[in-house]
Amino acid sequence: MPWMGDTALRLTGEKAQDIYACPRRHLELVEHMEREFSADFVYPLDHGNLFTETLALQIKPRADGFVCLGEPLLSHGEQLRQLSIPDPFHAGNMPAYLKALTMIAAQFSKPLALALTGPFTLAADLIGITELARATIRSPLFVQEVMAFTTEVVRRFVQAAAEAGVRLLCLSEPTAVILAPPSFKTIVSPHLQEIFSSLPPGVWGILHVCGDSGHLLPQMLQCGVEGLSLDQVMDLPQVAVQVPPEIVVIGNLDPVHVLRELDSVRVRQHTLQLLRSMQIFPNYLFSFGCDCTGDTPIENLKTALEAAQTPLKDL
Repeated sequence: MPWMGDTALRLTGEKAQDIYACPRRHLELVEHMEREFSADFVYPLDHGNLFTETLALQIKPRADGFVCLGEPLLSHGEQLRQLSIPDPFHAGNMPAYLKALTMIAAQFSKPLALALTGPFTLAADLIGITELARATIRSPLFVQEVMAFTTEVVRRFVQAAAEAGVRLLCLSEPTAVILAPPSFKTIVSPHLQEIFSSLPPGVWGILHVCGDSGHLLPQMLQCGVEGLSLDQVMDLPQVAVQVPPEIVVIGNLDPVHVLRELDSVRVRQHTLQLLRSMQIFPNYLFSFGCDCTGDTPIENLKTALEAAQTPLKDL
């Protein structure tokens, strides 16, 4: 289950905003990726700013059609209370994205996997990461108010995405790695539990936290997840022995120092080495540690995915 970033845009020359606006072009983009790569899931083009764009957070366009965040939107509760929970079927780019998910799910027999921003990271987008970190200590009630809002934003879209045909839902919480375990337990865990528990039967809930999240592992396991996606800095075999067998361990080929910087022969070697180290864990799912970078060689991506299908007896 690889994280492929904007690889599809490189292959086709499309712009992200054009794809997000047109479900038919979005489906064609996914079909192109399916012809080029062999994975066990099918993916839309990730929309990392779906929530922030819909909430009208200040954004700045980029040449590749993506956008980057401008100034944070909120600084106190009164501003928050002026925002409305967006309706996924009518607000911003959400309806077009849901239509694309529906079309993709109907076109392929593979399960549709979707990655979305988690509620704590969305809170950081709204407030600013530095201010959010300070507020967890100085203004915990404001943080809880923001988290209640962002959780409902994410939950509503997640439910609509599940109705559209998504079968694997990954919430990405890169910002949560800044928290100490007690803060993660009180600020993040309950809200992730709320979202994951709202998933209908047959939809798998996955959590991804970037960086060295080892200090948060017990709390991450208590979020109601069915899988943990882990960064390349994590020692996966060491983590796997701490994970219950009913929770899938996902990761964590290095997308930078391996996929981007090495040749295909060494990429294959590193992939097989990772598979060997995890072959005793039946709850393991091969993936990259995070999204691959925009300049990752296509040959390296194909090599990693082909090597990942090596039968256990041949490792």
